[in-house]
Amino acid sequence: MRVIICSLPESTTEREIRQFVLAAICSPLQRLLRRENRITSIEIIEIINRSTHSTEYHAIVEFEQDHIAELAIKKMNGSRFKNERIAVRLYQTRSHYRDRRRDNSEVPLLAIHNRRKGGRRRLNLNQKTVRVSGLMQPGNSGQPYTLEMEGSIS
Repeated sequence: MRVIICSLPESTTEREIRQFVLAAICSPLQRLLRRENRITSIEIIEIINRSTHSTEYHAIVEFEQDHIAELAIKKMNGSRFKNERIAVRLYQTRSHYRDRRRDNSEVPLLAIHNRRKGGRRRLNLNQKTVRVSGLMQPGNSGQPYTLEMEGSIS
């Protein structure tokens, strides 16, 4: 199960996210014994709004077990990370198959004038993956697999 952590500071690393998540979901003894708290990957994404030139950073954390992800959402949502209030929720991907914005939309042309003027989606957004870490085990003393992308943050 995947969880998204929104509104992260720019200088956040995957190691800091891993430590923050593990501190929220398990005790130090559980971290040492590596019980049921496995994080399989962490992905930090950067979203740039081209019209306002603002930048946002979010992390997508994938857990091996669903009940651990639900516990992480419950314990971390609304908490503070580096003096910033974060939002944590379930990460959902939009299926292309069920997307109503496809070209072959079944919405009649007459209904277009009734559409809401201000949509929920923000236009002019660019998203790129900044950092990706692979398989990690809590309490692992070795370095996890890390891939730095071209557009990495300095």
